[in-house]
Amino acid sequence: MKKHNRIFLLMAACALLSAGCGKNNGTDNETLYGGLIAGLEDEEQYSLRDIGEKNDVLFTTNLTYDDGNGHNAAAYCTLYYSLHGEVYSIDIESMGTAYPVCCGDKCVYTASGHSLNIYRFDEKGKQWTVSLYEEVFSGDEDSSYQLTEAGETKAISEKDYEKALQEYGESAVVSFGYGASDNPF
Repeated sequence: MKKHNRIFLLMAACALLSAGCGKNNGTDNETLYGGLIAGLEDEEQYSLRDIGEKNDVLFTTNLTYDDGNGHNAAAYCTLYYSLHGEVYSIDIESMGTAYPVCCGDKCVYTASGHSLNIYRFDEKGKQWTVSLYEEVFSGDEDSSYQLTEAGETKAISEKDYEKALQEYGESAVVSFGYGASDNPF
């Protein structure tokens, strides 16, 4: 990227961040994430999303694709959440372009053909947590369903599994861009 384009990108990002794009309880996105966005490499893209937490979530990635629905979607990215001056991050990944990273109410989704991860920020534990829903096949082609959370796995019904998949299907694809004009907030 040419130097003047990079400067314009940084200026546009700062303008977007100063304006804010979610409910940040008086803290703006420039304060929360300005340094992270300014430090992105030329090929890296970002998205800020209000998922219903106290602050917006920052998503960054270096590879996007056109999902055919007007989104610059990603199958993998890094999530950042800022709380009380600390930034908490986690790398997440879906298994292919059929399963873009999406966000819902207080959560972020990744998926594959037979599994779904739901990421939430645990404010008390100050960490990202994951709930893993899986369809498991036995040798006789029967399937069962399970949920793994906090290191514990339990059997769930097909209905519970399908409900989680439906929530993912109704969630918003995270669309990435390089600056204010590329980020539809």
